[in-house]
Amino acid sequence: MRPLIATCLLALAAPALAWRGAGAGGAQWLGPHPPSAPRRVVSLAPSLTDMAVALGKAGALVGVTRYDDAPEVAKLPRVGGFLDPSPEAVVALRPDLVLWIADGGALEAARTIARLGVPVLALPVVSVDDVISTTRAVGSAIGEAAAGERLARELEGGLARVKARARGLSRPRVLFVVGREPLVVAGPGSYPDELLRIAGARNAVEGTRPWPVYPLEKAVADDPDLVIDAAYLEHGGGGAGRLAAIPAVRRGRLVRLDDDDALRPGPRMVRVLEQLFAVVHPEASP
Repeated sequence: MRPLIATCLLALAAPALAWRGAGAGGAQWLGPHPPSAPRRVVSLAPSLTDMAVALGKAGALVGVTRYDDAPEVAKLPRVGGFLDPSPEAVVALRPDLVLWIADGGALEAARTIARLGVPVLALPVVSVDDVISTTRAVGSAIGEAAAGERLARELEGGLARVKARARGLSRPRVLFVVGREPLVVAGPGSYPDELLRIAGARNAVEGTRPWPVYPLEKAVADDPDLVIDAAYLEHGGGGAGRLAAIPAVRRGRLVRLDDDDALRPGPRMVRVLEQLFAVVHPEASP
């Protein structure tokens, strides 16, 4: 199973945290505040690593998760996973700032790191607005406030362009698959759900949780117009498998994603939106 998809499935069982989204001002500090220009940064989420890289601070990163795939951090030490970071491994790297997505389920590890005297910036990143707010928050925390503002404005501009292109177009119903065995889909309130709406689609899944385990029979009965398979590489690629029971798949309306970017709320957001717009509205794409 691909790393970030596995993370989403594990997060189904993670305890809910009482954080507001970053877009609602929910970012919080645990432990002491960092210096104004941190020189040693550990990231506990690939999307936050992407953000530091996009802000020109790849050189300040000294540790990342086992799931990070950005080439800029390929040789850095790994400090655990999204849900199971090792406080000992983090502290051993002597960071003066740790970046953590607060809804990742690793609250006790983050608290331990903070108790050991390391500043932890807890960023609840759930929505598109959170991505933009987090860009500014991370920029300020790492001493690159101007770069954070520029990147936030670039993301806002890209978001507005996709919304404008989707305006007035039909809104096909899409089933967004994140796991095949069991079948797990992006439900209401999930990050892909919001991306689909911005890209001019409707989520075929209604009235359930953000990441439900979904009966195949229900997916068949929902009869979506399009199935997006973000779990294609989950079993090393292969065919449609059980998804072939869904009428849209039999009609050839199956699109496979070959990366995890649609599950990674961060600076890749605009590229993902453009990709989703292209598959949802091929008639409107160049």
